[in-house]
Amino acid sequence: MGEWIYRASIDQDWISLIFFFNLLLVVGLHYFEASRFWDLLKFYSSSIYISKYTTDRNLSFQGAFNTLSALLIFSSVSLLILWGIKKTSGTELYAFEFYYILFAIIFFGWIRFMFVQFVLKQMNMLNKINSYHFRAFTHNTQFSLFLSTLLFIGHYTHLAPEIITVFLFMLFLIWGILQAGILLSFIKSNPKDIFYLIFYLCTVKIAPWLWLYFLIIETRM
Repeated sequence: MGEWIYRASIDQDWISLIFFFNLLLVVGLHYFEASRFWDLLKFYSSSIYISKYTTDRNLSFQGAFNTLSALLIFSSVSLLILWGIKKTSGTELYAFEFYYILFAIIFFGWIRFMFVQFVLKQMNMLNKINSYHFRAFTHNTQFSLFLSTLLFIGHYTHLAPEIITVFLFMLFLIWGILQAGILLSFIKSNPKDIFYLIFYLCTVKIAPWLWLYFLIIETRM
């Protein structure tokens, strides 16, 4: 897999702290709900996990397990964005840039969640959509576990960046297929709500991510 690299530079130690933080999040997931954690890792049987843990508490995304899962998603995506910036720009990045991205994503994610809950409640579609949200949230958490591991390997080994990129592409491809499956399932079950789905995709799924892209990426270029 490649020779392990010893990172002696103080400027790089912050990355080790972030990976350690992610590890603590994973340990926390196991600590609070061990059986659920192991069920989550069985990505090949996600449907069983989703049917088992689709409860009112989880559909409202309450509890320590869901909170830690969200933090893991935010942290892993922030690392991915930072990794992408570094590979495309070729410049060294610093801790404050990671924290800027992380807090922007956390703030953006919280506002987005509250907005979605409010809009869906006004449309009387909250209960109908939340089950699909939980499916997407489950896949996002699984994705983050693999993503964080892959970035860890890419950072601490001499493995060629091209190989990491290939694995990242495969990971994103699988994630995209799963997300598309969720949308198709909703359309199939609710064909009369296609207008609301289009509105939801444009205002909640696409527009906010474009805004986040310009906030983080474009302002740095």
